[in-house]
Amino acid sequence: MHPWQRNSVILLVTVILVTGLAWLAPASAGPLAWNPALNLSDLAGRSWAATMAASPLNGDLLVAWEEYGLAAQEEIVGRLWHRRTGVWTPVQNWSQFDGRDGSPALFFDRDGRGVLLWTRLYTEAQGGPGTDLIWRSWAGAGWSDESVLMHRDFYLPGTYNLIPVQAGGAVLLFITRGTGYMTISFQDGVWGEPSGWTFLDVSLGQVIADPVGILHAAAYGENSSQAGLDPYFRDAYYLSYDGANWSVPVNLSYTDGVAYSVDLAFDGQGRLHFFWSDPDSPYSSESLRSAIWERVWQEGAWTPNAEVTVYNTDQAINTFSLGAGVSGTLHLAWSEGLLVAGAHTGLDVYYQAGDVHT
Repeated sequence: MHPWQRNSVILLVTVILVTGLAWLAPASAGPLAWNPALNLSDLAGRSWAATMAASPLNGDLLVAWEEYGLAAQEEIVGRLWHRRTGVWTPVQNWSQFDGRDGSPALFFDRDGRGVLLWTRLYTEAQGGPGTDLIWRSWAGAGWSDESVLMHRDFYLPGTYNLIPVQAGGAVLLFITRGTGYMTISFQDGVWGEPSGWTFLDVSLGQVIADPVGILHAAAYGENSSQAGLDPYFRDAYYLSYDGANWSVPVNLSYTDGVAYSVDLAFDGQGRLHFFWSDPDSPYSSESLRSAIWERVWQEGAWTPNAEVTVYNTDQAINTFSLGAGVSGTLHLAWSEGLLVAGAHTGLDVYYQAGDVHT
C-alpha cells in the first residue's frame, strides 16, 4: 500500500480456478461462480497488504499480510492453507518486533522452500535508527529464525516494494523504491550479491517471467490527464524485458481509470492477465469506480478492460495480489472496505474460491 494512501480496508483473498485455456490462445475466460467468503483474520486491528505463494510440490498456500492492532506497531501475520485437507491454520504473528514491520512478500523456490520477506523500520530508541530487509524460510513444519538480508543505517521514509520472480532454477528478487530497482538472486537456499540501482520512467509494481525467460512487468506511470489534481494519480503500464533492454511502457488504464495497485500473471494455459485497481477518488477526473479491472493479451492485442470484482454499494478496493498456483490456478487477494465520508473503513481478511467456465 502506498504511504500516502493508508486507509482502513477489508482484505479479501480469492482463488480463481482457471481451466480449459491454451498458452496465449485466443479463447476468452467465462463468468466466475464464487463460493461464500471465509474471513481469514477476524481481528480487531487493521489488515492490509496481502501477499501469497503456493508450493510447487503440494499446492499448500501461504498467505501473509500487514496487521496493525496486535502490538504497538505493524506486524506481519499470516496463515497456511493445507491443500490436502482444505484446512487453514490459525492466524500467527510471523514477525514479532517492537519496531514497524511492513510490506511482506512471499515466494516458493523450485525445491518447495517458502520464503517470507519484509521491511523492518526502527528508531534510535529501538536500537537504530535503521532499516532492515528481513527474511525467514518455511520448510513445511515451521519458520526458520529471522535473518537480515540488507541493512541501512537510517530510518527509511516508507518501505521497500519486494517482487520475487521465478527465473529458471533461481528466484530473482526485485527491490524497488520509486522508479529505481535493484536485484538479488536466491538459489538452493542461498542469497547472491545485490546489483546496483537501475532507474526507469515507470515504477515497477510486479514482474513475472514467461517460459522462454522474457520478463513481463506491471508498473505505475504518469497519468494520461494532467488537468487539475490528475497529476497526483497514476496509470497502469505494461512493459517487458528481453534480457538486454526494457520495452517502451504501454499505458493500459489510460483514460479508463487510474491505478492504485497493479499486478499480472499467466494462467494455466499461458494467457497473460493484467490487473489494476481503481480507488474511485473524487479528486481524479479519470477514476471510474472502485473495482479491480482486467485486460488479457490474446490474438496479438489487449482485450478491453473488464471488471473482475462484483460491485457492492459504497465499495472501496485498495491493493491486491495476483499469482498462479501449482496447476495454473490464479490466486487473487484484494483489500476491500466501505467508502464512508471519503475514507475506506472495514478491517478483515477473507478467503473466497471461484471457478472459471470456458
